[in-house]
Amino acid sequence: MRYNLEIGDILINKGDKKSFHINEISGVAFCGKNEGKTLLITAGVHGGEYVGIETCMRLIGELEPGKMYGNVVICPVLNKDGFLHGVKQICTVDGKNLNREFPGDKYGTFTQKIAYDVEKYLYPLADFIVDLHGGDMNEKLIPLIFFPYDAGEKMREYVGDIAGRMNVYFRVGSYADNGLYSYAAKKNIPAMLYERGGHGIWSESDVIAEKEDLYKLMEILGIIREGYDISVNKSQKEIIKAEYVGADSDGFWYPYFTVGDNVKKGELLGIVRSMDGIVVQMVRAKFDAIILYYTLSLGVRKNDILMAYGREI
Repeated sequence: MRYNLEIGDILINKGDKKSFHINEISGVAFCGKNEGKTLLITAGVHGGEYVGIETCMRLIGELEPGKMYGNVVICPVLNKDGFLHGVKQICTVDGKNLNREFPGDKYGTFTQKIAYDVEKYLYPLADFIVDLHGGDMNEKLIPLIFFPYDAGEKMREYVGDIAGRMNVYFRVGSYADNGLYSYAAKKNIPAMLYERGGHGIWSESDVIAEKEDLYKLMEILGIIREGYDISVNKSQKEIIKAEYVGADSDGFWYPYFTVGDNVKKGELLGIVRSMDGIVVQMVRAKFDAIILYYTLSLGVRKNDILMAYGREI
């Protein structure tokens, strides 16, 4: 618990709202008038995932620290280079994906230094982290949350319970450990990755839905006390096994299913053709599953994720 909030050398007093800049990281901190937990909200790790970015901007304009029990720190665009250049997934300075660079490196590349600063300056603040994503410019997805499945039973149950109260279709147990939220969980900081949006666009309805869930999260953590419905979402399903299919080579991608479709083991989900039209990859379901997201792009590079599907409990 903290009465004042410190981000590096920056001090935010109780009841104050203050912008901050640390190297390539910028954001706005709200230090509640009353004692409580600290929620870190990040977005723009991938510069083309706009729903989370716009949701952060709305929250920055709406939150009132004088009514808060605890603190909220919002970083709306961690990958400003990718955002301003309109590129998918990477930072153009070094071609790296920030969500694959944790832990960072103080002496590393541009993106690795950002990861290092996130860990050094932002992780220590947080009692909970939510990293907002939204299906990049080349992706279509169904709203879902990834939560840590391999960071211990206590972490899995705690974050899974919170995820289960959000207004998304699925919560997906993840074994990742090199992303912003997943590495935080590895460091024993409760965290989850929230996905909503896609196609390189944002809609008012998506922003409103995501913002509502973030207010629910603040209510769960006790930061606000506004009476938001934080009951369990009984229609939400938990995915216990997921498959992420990568492209074996450069080529043309033709998906045969869309998000939310149920598929059977062995069913053909899509194909990749070479530049001369030959089928070089046939993607078949390894088990009965539901399609969580897939790549919309006709052109794909080797190792690009083509599709993700998962199995419910």
